[in-house]
Amino acid sequence: MATCATRMAWRASAATSKYSSIYPRTSQNAPVCPNVQSSTITLIQRRSLFVLPLGLDVGIVGISAYYLSRLKKPDQKNVLSVFGPEPGSKESETNPEKVVKCIAHRGAALDAPENTLQAFKYCVERDCNFVELDVRSCQDGKLVLLHDQGLGRLAGNNVTDIRIMDWDKIKDIDIGTNHPNRQHFKEVHLCLLDEALDYLLANNVRMIIDIKGDDNQVIDGILKTFAARPTLYQYAAVTCFNPTVLYQIRSEDPQIVGAISYRPYCFSAQDYDADNGATNPRYPDNMPMQMALRVVDFFHSFVWRWSARWCSASAVLLHKDIVSPCEVSYWRALGIRCVGWCVNRPLEKLYWRSVLRAPYLANTLLGEPDVDKNQDKESNDEPGPLVDKMLEPERQMSSEQN
Repeated sequence: MATCATRMAWRASAATSKYSSIYPRTSQNAPVCPNVQSSTITLIQRRSLFVLPLGLDVGIVGISAYYLSRLKKPDQKNVLSVFGPEPGSKESETNPEKVVKCIAHRGAALDAPENTLQAFKYCVERDCNFVELDVRSCQDGKLVLLHDQGLGRLAGNNVTDIRIMDWDKIKDIDIGTNHPNRQHFKEVHLCLLDEALDYLLANNVRMIIDIKGDDNQVIDGILKTFAARPTLYQYAAVTCFNPTVLYQIRSEDPQIVGAISYRPYCFSAQDYDADNGATNPRYPDNMPMQMALRVVDFFHSFVWRWSARWCSASAVLLHKDIVSPCEVSYWRALGIRCVGWCVNRPLEKLYWRSVLRAPYLANTLLGEPDVDKNQDKESNDEPGPLVDKMLEPERQMSSEQN
């Protein structure tokens, strides 16, 4: 009876011990009767109840997920082919003509109707071999060069969203009617991405393709475009403000050179400049929503730097008013190019070329400084012919306003 009672108690304790954090484990070869001491082996395992401090476990998981999901960098040859040698490097001194300086924003949008073949021809005629263009998708899946969601600003009509319209319904609309140089450009129409690529690649023009919108049509269209044109890997970089879109594109094709764009207060305000700060709020009549978006802007200013590394971007496109020599040095130390937008005034262009030594996006090709030929001739203390040349467009603008 004592032996049976001991055996039943042992089995009961073994059945309940799996719910305890500290319990005895008995070897499989041990006898059923516990009173045979010579053949009984008892193994004791103590399980530690270690708990991380609140938030530390989440941080470790987040950091691990970040590094595990971080994309690979593209081939460095592709980056050098698109953005040229780094200013100040040995290759830039040996081949100064390969250094990227001015990038025609939307094909020099102030000089010619933006994102059109006429604008790209204007750039090629003036020896500008680097342009930026915007891409959207319409209802039938075709990729159209267009910055805005609709055509109201360009054509003055009531088309508010091309995603609900087919290409055949919008291809004949004149989008140059509101351009300041409309007298020089008659009947300007929208342009498909394939048409623009045929012309730009034939003229050895490099480009930055800015993705507008986050629909799958434009993402799939970009991937198919690169797959169909292998030379595009050495001539084009893809950029967008939404890092998830860039991540989706580069996760499918890591050899695509990527860039990420940023502007302060992009969630709460429609415009920003150094003189006025954030202006034209998105929800002026809804103060709680506007304040919530300001909080989003605050966190976004910290997250976007990590997003650039997460996507393994090769360049960052920043609003010109937030760029300083320290900002350029920060990204240059990470092997990432820093590009400013939109640098339009002659003195700003001179500053970017001679001080920041970084490329910039410009809406106009007028007032481009010839720094390389004149920087050794001009004195740093006294203004000379180069500075007078830079100031001439500024003086003309002020005289016209007066």
